[in-house]
This record gives sequence, structure tokens and C-alpha cells, in this order.
Amino acid sequence: MSNSPVEISVLSTRPADWRYVSEGGATAVFSYVGPANASFDGMVLRLRKAGVSTPVLEKVLSQEFEFGSAAQGAERVDEPDDASIVFQEQCMEKLIPPVHLPRLSSVRVDQTWLEEFARFHNASRPLVRSVAGGIDPARTKAVLANDLVGGSGLAVEIKPKWSFLPNLKYLSDSTLPVKSRTCRFCMHSHIRDSNGEAVSIGYCPLDLFSNDPARMKKAVHSLYDNWVKSEGQVNNLKVFVKGKKISFKERFSMLQAGEESDEELRETFSDAIMRLLVGTPVLQLLNRIQRTLDPLDIEGVWHLWRQAHPTSAHLAQNEANPTLADWTAFIDSYHSRVHFTSEEPKVEDLRYHLIAYLLSATFKDCSIIVRMPLLDPARTLETVNQENVTIIDLDPKNMDRLKKWHDLDTIIAWEYSTIPEAERKTCSDGWDLKAASTS
Repeated sequence: MSNSPVEISVLSTRPADWRYVSEGGATAVFSYVGPANASFDGMVLRLRKAGVSTPVLEKVLSQEFEFGSAAQGAERVDEPDDASIVFQEQCMEKLIPPVHLPRLSSVRVDQTWLEEFARFHNASRPLVRSVAGGIDPARTKAVLANDLVGGSGLAVEIKPKWSFLPNLKYLSDSTLPVKSRTCRFCMHSHIRDSNGEAVSIGYCPLDLFSNDPARMKKAVHSLYDNWVKSEGQVNNLKVFVKGKKISFKERFSMLQAGEESDEELRETFSDAIMRLLVGTPVLQLLNRIQRTLDPLDIEGVWHLWRQAHPTSAHLAQNEANPTLADWTAFIDSYHSRVHFTSEEPKVEDLRYHLIAYLLSATFKDCSIIVRMPLLDPARTLETVNQENVTIIDLDPKNMDRLKKWHDLDTIIAWEYSTIPEAERKTCSDGWDLKAASTS
């Protein structure tokens, strides 16, 4: 579990024992392919990069630790565990059962090992990434995590997005007709599709989150169809076979054996996904968290901000990012509040609502990894293993994103309102607010 102390060092492994997997703006990921080793088998190593902007999580922790400084003339203060570990331990595990979170642990590294590692793997990295920044040799700790897409089976990454229609109470007269009928994702997808972008057109998150098997199946079908149609370019569905991200042209590699038609493969794939999504509480959990963190919509947050700052040019102007202490205090307060009440938001609670919306954005943008054996249409139904459905990408957002989200919301609602009413999509939000408030 993520609470384990630093006991493992990767210094005994060679660079060749690790295979480059992927990287983002702040970290590079490598999977273990070396000799059998109980500490590393089925694991990936996440290494922080240098020469890139400081991630939000790192900024959060820098306010809590004297990282890289000397304290009272003593030795350099020990580098804290990676920010992703600390944030998961102190915040995310209070919201999500650990069984549905990645297993993270801190491991020791040093400059010599990291420099040799970087030289060995640099040729494997995309040029656009390597010129932007390399592995940071100054680190003394890295992150070891369970490999969620590796192994001998199939892994599917789903980015479900927003699960609900907004609270009508806080919508303006101009946005109410469209935002009360069509969900944020479907409005945005329509606009992006009109601009020629590859999007999951036809997929509605409210179907996936509906807890209605027929609607959920429709959503999974749509995700699959868009993955095929876009040749894997849309980011709402990614498929990995034996640790490798596959293209739609390789879709039949998902099968354990035998042959199927395209339609049969689509059904086998969807049935396997559905068993795991229905058999775990992950979607319902995300649905509840998203709603309760965003009871006002961005419009309601903006109105509350203007009450407190009538001359402010934009939402959250000069508002400080939450520290780690702020995040933990917020989550404690969140758990103690009664949600879905008709109580008017108070100006003195503005900071709470700003942080709540930030966290809601994290859960609206997270992904789910579903793991299973290669597809076999003849296999009988198995008991669902809760560990096979994991929520990832739960880093906090930056406070300055609030203005961007408010501006984008305004643009999306206005552009969608120009579509003839008969052509607007109707999204069905079946969430029982009364039941949710008493659960």
C-alpha cells in the first residue's frame, strides 16, 4: 500500500532491466522487464523530469517542506516522498477506497544511477519530449507503482468525463435553455466535431453513469465505435494488450484465441467491460463525488466570487493555490457537510466552493483503468475482482484554471445556443438527488 515507508532501492537494477513506456510533461514511466524480482515484477517506475515547469503537486509540497535547504546548520533536509504519493495518502484515500487507487511506494535513487539510466533510455524517448526535458538527476526518490496496463492480459483506459447536468438554480436566463437539456460533454463534443476535431461524438457520459445496463451498454458501444472510427485518436478510450497500446487495426489481438467478426468483437469487448463496471462501485462513486463537489456550477461559483469581489476582472483573481494542509482541511470539511441542500451559498464559504470546484474538475477529468484477461467469448462469468478497476490521474488543478473554465463554459453555452433547438441533444440525468442526500 502507499503508506509503506521507503525500504526499496532500485540501485541494484540495471537500466536495461527497465523498458520505456511513456511520459507526460512532468514524469517518464518505465516498466520492469529484468530478472524475476518480487519487489519489481509487475511494477512501473515513475521518474521526475528536469527542465519542465513545476507541477501543481510539487508546488503544493514545496510549501510544506524545506526541500533542498539546510535547517539550523544541519545536513540538507531529506527529500520528501514524491508529491503524488503524499497527495494520495493524505487526500485521495479519504475519498476513494484504496482498492480502487494505484499502489504507490517511494524508492531510493541517486545521481549516478539516474544519469546512467537517462543515457541508456534517451534514444527510446520521443524527440519532442527529450528536447523539452530529461530525467532529473538531482532526485533521491522516485515512485514505484503497480503496472496497470502491463502483464499478459487486456487493459482498457476510459476517460468518462462529466456525469451530470448542472443545478438549474444557478444558471443564467441565457444558458438555462441549453445547459438544462444537454450535458457539458455533449455540447463541447458537438462544437469540436464541427471544427473538424476527433471527438467521441454520440457518447454521452450520463449514459455511462446512469446505472442502467442498457444505457451503459450504449455508452460503451459508442466509445468503442469512436475508437475505431477515429483510428484511436480520441482520448476517451485506449486499449492495451500485453502492455502495448494497440491501434484499432490491431483490435483482434484482444482475443485470447479464435476469430470473430467486427460485430462479435464489439459485443465481446462491451460485455467484458460491463461486467467490471457494473460489478464495482467506481462509476457511482465518481458520480456522487463530482456532483457534491460542484453543486453550484461554474456560474454559481462566479456569482459568489463577484459578491465578494465586485470589481474583480476574473474568477479567482490572485487567489492562492491550496496547500497540502488546505486540501486535507477541505476534505475533512467536505465530509462533514450535508450535500444537495437548498441552502443558499454564503460569501464566507467562498474559499470552500473554489477549492471544491477545483477538486470536482480533477474527478471530471480522471480516467479509469479496467484490467481483465484477453477476451474469450466462451468463458463463463467470473467473480469481479475489485482491484481490477482503478481510478488514475487524480492530481489537483491550479486555481488560475478557474478563469479559463469560466470563459470556456460561456463560449460553449453560447455556441451551442446558436444551434436550432430541434437539433439539440437531450441528455437524461437519472440521478436520484433525494436518495443521494439520504445515503
